[in-house]
Amino acid sequence: MKVACKILILLVLVAVARGQQTSKGTFSGTDKTAIIESVLDLELRNQNSVPDFANIRDVSSENIEFVEPSQLSKRGFTLVAAADLHQSKKDRVVTYLLFRNISLREGVAVVKLSRVTEGRPSFGAPLSIERTYTYEARQSSGVWVAHLTTRPVPSVPFVVKRSAVTR
Repeated sequence: MKVACKILILLVLVAVARGQQTSKGTFSGTDKTAIIESVLDLELRNQNSVPDFANIRDVSSENIEFVEPSQLSKRGFTLVAAADLHQSKKDRVVTYLLFRNISLREGVAVVKLSRVTEGRPSFGAPLSIERTYTYEARQSSGVWVAHLTTRPVPSVPFVVKRSAVTR
């Protein structure tokens, strides 16, 4: 009986210790929030750059429900409930940022962030445009620092000319 109790206590202690450790492929909520803040700081600078000028300040809560709105508002962004965005795009065009994915590879956080414009304009067919950027964040001196690694290929408008067929 004593041996069974000791084994049970040992198993419980091992389970608790494992639960407190961050596994190789995940990170804590605090780290995720810091990574998101780092990406948004860089996104703000990228939006102000010449090739990618934009002024997108709404961020969808989809995939980042754990982030406090105040964490984003102090950086000039507004956390908008995904349901509110879905409802808004029925009546008008909305533009927002959407964190598609945050994953950890060998100590590097890989973040897929999309700039989304979608909805129903006053006149015309429904609109849906998404440009996805890839950021990588690394921890440096206890702080997550992000940098842009991949941007979408710019779309090049083209006109299809019909050639006259002669017989």
